[in-house]
Amino acid sequence: MAKDLVFKLVVSNGGKEAYSANLSYEAVSSIASGFPDNTDSNDFFLLAAQHAASTVRENVAYKDQLSTEVVEILSKDNSIAVLRNLVRSSAFRSFATQELLEKLIQLDTEVAQSIANNVESFENGDVNKLSALLANHEDPSVVVSLAQNYSTPKKILKTLSTHSDPYVASEAKARLED
Repeated sequence: MAKDLVFKLVVSNGGKEAYSANLSYEAVSSIASGFPDNTDSNDFFLLAAQHAASTVRENVAYKDQLSTEVVEILSKDNSIAVLRNLVRSSAFRSFATQELLEKLIQLDTEVAQSIANNVESFENGDVNKLSALLANHEDPSVVVSLAQNYSTPKKILKTLSTHSDPYVASEAKARLED
């Protein structure tokens, strides 16, 4: 995060600055949320991804058209809320390495659930290795997310069909029948 980063509202009239004021983190958060999710916005997102307020970074993290540079910055964030939003974005799915995904699976249950729900969509991840790791997660809510995913490898589903948690086993069996 950049400590000297200041976001301002500047209003000009006839080419001259008519008004200028520093923006609160709440205002910047609102702007980040509403800012267009396209590649033309990446200069703004790059700056907002470095804002001190996690709410600002959260509102950048869920965007799908982030540059690799912005995704890389956000993937190192220490805010779980930022990481939870980031793993749901398509920009992250094309960026995330196997190593990063494995680290995040161990970090937070909700992050692990999101990865399990979309295990097949991480371009640089190994679906079989990720599925095996998720299938052995200590939290059954993560395992059931994997069992409910229609793209989970059949081999994993067969193993999960005998899981000690009846809900996990039932969902795995249901996917095998589909």
